[in-house]
Amino acid sequence: MDWIVAVSAGEAASGEFDPETDSRLRAAFQEHGCVLLRGVFSSATIDAMHREYAAQLGALDLAAMRAQAEKPPPNRLIGVGGARYDVTLRMNGVFGNPEVLANPLLIKFLRPLLGKDMRLNSLTVVVSHPGSSQQQAHRDHNHLFSEPGLGPSLPVYAVNVAIPLIDVDLETGPTGVWLGSHRFEHMTSVQASAMVAIPWQRGDCMLMDYRLLHAGLPNRGTQPRPVLYLVYGRRWFADDVNHINRIPLDMALERYAELPEPVRPMLIRAYTHAVRLRWPEADWSSLAAQRIEPRPAPPAARPLAPAVVQAAPPRATADSANWGKTGRNEPCPCGSGKKYKHCHGRNP
Repeated sequence: MDWIVAVSAGEAASGEFDPETDSRLRAAFQEHGCVLLRGVFSSATIDAMHREYAAQLGALDLAAMRAQAEKPPPNRLIGVGGARYDVTLRMNGVFGNPEVLANPLLIKFLRPLLGKDMRLNSLTVVVSHPGSSQQQAHRDHNHLFSEPGLGPSLPVYAVNVAIPLIDVDLETGPTGVWLGSHRFEHMTSVQASAMVAIPWQRGDCMLMDYRLLHAGLPNRGTQPRPVLYLVYGRRWFADDVNHINRIPLDMALERYAELPEPVRPMLIRAYTHAVRLRWPEADWSSLAAQRIEPRPAPPAARPLAPAVVQAAPPRATADSANWGKTGRNEPCPCGSGKKYKHCHGRNP
């Protein structure tokens, strides 16, 4: 059982694994594709998560969930087996708290696996009602490449973190896993007898390589079994298989703005989904109402008509006194070519 590790009180308080613990965890995850951490979350945090879950979904019994899941998309609920439903939660209250979304111990473990720019891909809860049957063995996502031997040899590209909101014994139905199956080429290699399942305790979380084969066990108990699932992935990975009919992160823009600055990059997909949900608000009519119409250009100035300048008649000279009497209609003696009456004969 080297894949099960109890977190000490000191490690939980500091948000750091001891070097020996960290080494054991990484070796187990590399070999098995799965580790179970005991005592990551405090009882107070689990209580707060269960209260928020009950506030959002507590009024929905099996019949109500079945009816809701049958509605056309978009839909928060997806059926994932008899009497078992996967639900996108609103990231309100504790589900929008960095203590849950960016738990220091989880982030310290995940960043070396997925890169410092890893992203939270989804936050959902799977509710298994009493009477639910066992799921078939499945992967959350297949190998990225179908070429023989390539997919199983690649590093992990996403990790599913399962957090039970109640104590889950074998009757209530935890998740069974096939250790090491993230390296299987085909699911035909799976044998039912090789599945491993242990009870979950409040405060636990199980981290699974997204390629790991697993199955939810039947719920033979008397109460619904809610398990929160947080999926973290490399920056370039987006799950286009499990969230076709819904958005996988439901966080209001106002809540995103309240997150600490270091946490926001990891939650950038929640921000993107929130913007898309409110996209109808950014319509053209509102833009038109705010648009400033251009002012019309002033009319072009009309050019002034050129002034008609009449040449002043030549001034009388001293010789004009010797011209004698000249008729008004005779040429002016000054030689201008005009009649005398229009030239020197004009009244001053």
